[in-house]
Amino acid sequence: MLIEAGYRVQRYRCPLLFPQATGETCEHEQFKKGPGCKKDINDEAGGRARLLMDRTHPLYHAVYTQRTTCERINSQAKELGIERPKVRNARSVKNLNTLTYIIINVRALERAKSINK
Repeated sequence: MLIEAGYRVQRYRCPLLFPQATGETCEHEQFKKGPGCKKDINDEAGGRARLLMDRTHPLYHAVYTQRTTCERINSQAKELGIERPKVRNARSVKNLNTLTYIIINVRALERAKSINK
């Protein structure tokens, strides 16, 4: 088992070259360079779960939707220049986040009103 970037990995190599060269060739760019194809798969519990999860399950879609919603909000906050709070305590961060959400929701309402005119 290899350790790569702080986690265990399972290494898969080109079957045409490993464990011994078969004499066959491949059109892949890495094969032409010499070492052949190589893929390291995260072999920790989280890495295996990510590989084996059912991406068609409704629970996966619910979590994915939440994550992409958060990413869109963070993107809009960055566009407004308020993605990194310059406050020190939790209450101030909470207030700043509330204001961010209000601004983003007001902008969304304005877009919806302009579309529905």
